[in-house]
Amino acid sequence: MKKLLYTTTAFVLCGGIVQANAACIATPSCTAMGYTSTSSCDGGLKCPFGSYWYCPSNSGGECADFPYLCIGRGYAEAAGIGADCNGKYAKCECYAGFEWQDGKGCVEISSECKIGAIVYEDRTCSSSGYDNDVGTKKAIGVVVYIGSDGKRWAMALKSIGNYEWGGYGTDISTLPNKTSAEAASKDYDSCGNSEKILAAGNKSTYPAAWAAHEYKTEGTSAGDWCLPAAGIFTSYYNNQDAINTGFSRANGTQFTDSPYAWSSSEYNDGYAWYSNFDASYGLLDDTKYNNLEFRPVLAF
Repeated sequence: MKKLLYTTTAFVLCGGIVQANAACIATPSCTAMGYTSTSSCDGGLKCPFGSYWYCPSNSGGECADFPYLCIGRGYAEAAGIGADCNGKYAKCECYAGFEWQDGKGCVEISSECKIGAIVYEDRTCSSSGYDNDVGTKKAIGVVVYIGSDGKRWAMALKSIGNYEWGGYGTDISTLPNKTSAEAASKDYDSCGNSEKILAAGNKSTYPAAWAAHEYKTEGTSAGDWCLPAAGIFTSYYNNQDAINTGFSRANGTQFTDSPYAWSSSEYNDGYAWYSNFDASYGLLDDTKYNNLEFRPVLAF
């Protein structure tokens, strides 16, 4: 009688492949081998040991310009802005209390840098007061407006002088006319407006905008400051108590002590908007050849 001989074969899972009578070798790491993308991509290679992909190099990778998943603390429900690349975005929407910062994502807004806070030469803020001792940081302005994009605008501590708006009789074609106080109150494009005014003529033609452009302080240079848009004054009008307190703490001049200053918002060929806190929206229009004060603003 014949005997059946049985042999035992060991089947082992190695690297995703079933092999007989084999000993497993440690599975390589996909990410260590350069498979760093969690999504497939055109021309990409899939890691044989996992669900990662290698995407061809194109200025740092196919999605190098789209680094954000828009997920995490401060991000608004994974809401990306604009087009995506494999589910990643160039910019994200942030929750209230957070602001977008390129290279950092949604960053929590410091409670110390709110409207009325003192702004120092290094762009830090303080809401509690101003230490004027020798050797301390120099105060250069007060926060008067925070935009929907999180950008803050600081206004100089004092009036810088009296100048004409300039260019009476000329309607700057690139500068949108704001023909009502309501429309002017929504104009926040301070430095954009100022650049258009500067391009339209020299300092003898448009002295107020040029004087703002040439203003500088500790920590800032000529060109950093500009003539405020009318909406900045409306923000001041709506937050007078906090802003005036900031100016007092920083040893500045309260705006309500001299509330008339040029904005960069144009009405038409003969008129431009200026601050007047006795008027609707804190704004009135005046002829461009009148001499008024001005206070530059700084974006940070």
